[in-house]
Amino acid sequence: MGHLAQLVFEVGGLLALIALLPRAAQALRLPAPVLLAALGVALALIASLDLGGIGGFFEPLFDFVGGFRALPVTADLFLWVFLPLLLFETAIALDGRALIEELGPVLILAVVAVVVSTLLAGFAVYAASGHGLVVCLLLAAIVATTDPSAVVAIFREVGAPQRLSLLVEGESLLNDAAAIALFTLFLGALLAPGNLALSSATLEFSTAFVVGGALGAALGRLASLCLGRLDRGGPAEVTMSVALAYLAYALSYAYFGASGVVATVTAGLVFGSAARSRLTGEEWQALRAIWGQVGFWASSLVFVLAAALIPKSLANLQGSDLLALSALLTGSFVARALVVFAVMPMVAQASGRPPLDRAYRLVILWGGLRGAVTLALALSIVENPRVPAEVQHFVSALATGFVLFTLLVQGPSLRPLIHRLGLDRLGPVEQLLHARALEIARAELRDRLSLAAIRHGLELGRLEAIAEVLPPAEPAPEAGAVGAGRRDELIAALATVTSREIELYLAELAEGTVARASGTTLVRRSGELLDALRLQGVHGYRHVARRQDEPDTATRMAAWLHLRLGVAQPLARRLQARLEILLARRRVLEDLLGFTKNRVRRLFGERIAAVVAQVLEERLEGTERQLDALRLQFPDHYERAAGRYLARLALQLEARDYERLLAERLLSAEVFRLLRADLERRQRLIERTPPLDLGLDPDRLMARVPLLAALPPERRAELRRALRPRLALPGERIVRRGERGDAVYFIASGAVEVQLEGTTVRLGTGDVFGEMALLLHQPRRADVVAIGYCRLLVLGRDAFRRFLRRHPELWESLRQIARKRLHSRGELESDSKGEGEAHRRAAS
Repeated sequence: MGHLAQLVFEVGGLLALIALLPRAAQALRLPAPVLLAALGVALALIASLDLGGIGGFFEPLFDFVGGFRALPVTADLFLWVFLPLLLFETAIALDGRALIEELGPVLILAVVAVVVSTLLAGFAVYAASGHGLVVCLLLAAIVATTDPSAVVAIFREVGAPQRLSLLVEGESLLNDAAAIALFTLFLGALLAPGNLALSSATLEFSTAFVVGGALGAALGRLASLCLGRLDRGGPAEVTMSVALAYLAYALSYAYFGASGVVATVTAGLVFGSAARSRLTGEEWQALRAIWGQVGFWASSLVFVLAAALIPKSLANLQGSDLLALSALLTGSFVARALVVFAVMPMVAQASGRPPLDRAYRLVILWGGLRGAVTLALALSIVENPRVPAEVQHFVSALATGFVLFTLLVQGPSLRPLIHRLGLDRLGPVEQLLHARALEIARAELRDRLSLAAIRHGLELGRLEAIAEVLPPAEPAPEAGAVGAGRRDELIAALATVTSREIELYLAELAEGTVARASGTTLVRRSGELLDALRLQGVHGYRHVARRQDEPDTATRMAAWLHLRLGVAQPLARRLQARLEILLARRRVLEDLLGFTKNRVRRLFGERIAAVVAQVLEERLEGTERQLDALRLQFPDHYERAAGRYLARLALQLEARDYERLLAERLLSAEVFRLLRADLERRQRLIERTPPLDLGLDPDRLMARVPLLAALPPERRAELRRALRPRLALPGERIVRRGERGDAVYFIASGAVEVQLEGTTVRLGTGDVFGEMALLLHQPRRADVVAIGYCRLLVLGRDAFRRFLRRHPELWESLRQIARKRLHSRGELESDSKGEGEAHRRAAS
């Protein structure tokens, strides 16, 4: 058999064996990586035996095993062929917008975890072995990578909070990038001693991340422009996504000297986010299914081929290696425990999120399996002729031993640990939900069966004959038995309503009445409410609901760009998306009130239903307030957004009519195809909405401020060049007490609240604030917070003073405003010190 034919035969045989392993892993209740590694080790051991001369029926089998030994397994195969696919497949599966919300914690966990693990494990091995510190740090960086697949799969199985899975997956992606960056750094120091400096190392490490991220984002954005223009999630666009994975990795590493891992991950996140919004649900699911298949093949082949290296790497293991391996394991576990139990709570507190449950943190600690990336990095050391032979053996043996320990000890014990911690058992709330669901299902099923029996002339007594196939009659848990009191009933009722909320958003996504990006965001936020409800009860639910009313991280970043750089387009896009999200949320909350009145009341009683309705009404009132604020400032766009929902609904109903007529053979396939093409054309027109106009034209804004509109045209034109328009978001703190005054603000529309000591004052359209600090040369005396969306005209301190010197009439107007405000403050605070001096300075 020729070389190429043998290679095809080997790959085909491996895929056939791999196809059997998921079912085997499920039956044995073991993580799939454990069985994949066992398959690789078994094939390597059998291939090392002398099986020559065996023919007959088993000859193909023994040819396959013998050919397995000759497969070209190299570090480049793992790092350049398989790794980009694995990274990209995981990245596009993650919700990029959700990851942005958790970007701070994820980055801290990824970078801090790798650095802490590398340092502690490296110094532990250095103390237990005779090798140099750089070698030990190199080894520690190699084993710092983690494979989250087993932990994430179990988390999904036991219904862990979705944020937890997001943190683990996001951390593992960037964890690989940080570990590979440190590996490259220490390998360079090993090959060129004396070149390792902390400042240059930190700069190189940071540059690799930043440049790789920027390049990946640019390539992902470029590739996403093809979405919907080639074949709408078909073979051409799938091919484009595969090209993107490899190009981001190769260009970043080979031409920019940056992290190929970060570039590929960022490209996948950007491309995946664009695909969610531009493709239909079916098209996106088809794209995801193809990438899921590619990821399954790549990860399975990587584990099998990498595990085949284990027997050879451990062949010459020595007693001193075992001592160093013990130190490596101890240092790594101590480092991971520090990150999980010390760093993660601090990150949760800093981000305002509830801390993770201790049981889940124990699972994260024990579930840090190592796999293909660790073995591939170790193999690259073995293949490097410039690395001394004793270092090659040391790194290869200890890295392999570490992987073997995690796969054979941690992997099989992960499910028993989950069981011991009680994470696979229903809590009181889940038991209550289970019992009530069975109760209502049994009652409704018997009613429908009775109607069917009457309609078909059957005896009602026959229902008793099929009682064993009906849902079992289980009484609801008693409060004294499992702690299912009034609080648990309320949590269970809210969980039922929130699950229904997710279903309604998914239904709108399926029907196309909400944009995919907005619908996906709403589903994710409902999941956050459900997680908060399970972890912190009704208080946590209300806290998260209030936080979701605030601008998200992406909107705050867009607002920062608008404030600091004057770039308004990102903020306009975010507000446009926010409007659609609020409109969809209002529709669903109104439906949920009806659902509560009917279904929840039947399940949980009148009192619980009334409390649930009150919670929903609080959310609906908050949503209405936000919509009113947007409608007040952007009325035209609000009407277009509301009309777009009706247009989408009309197109959906029209599509259903065509499908019904086709099924009834009243339309030919050709006519149906023409009608669908016209329907899709009109649908694309609906989605091409004009961008939101923030209304920041300086001339129009100046006309709304009487103080500025009264200026002569030539002076108004002069002032216009110095004014900077700005949009403030609801709740935004525009001015802070105690800071140095750097500008004066004219309110063109909207309202602000001036928070003085002991009192508050509201200012609206046409008013001015911030002038007191400039006139009196004093720090700001109040906080100024935007009540709603506010269009402001900002005049910097230097331009303000120059203009006043040349135009005393404006100076006089502002001086009168200042005198009135100082007088008002004197009435409110008659005993305040220095008020007379303030009056004298205002009059000077």
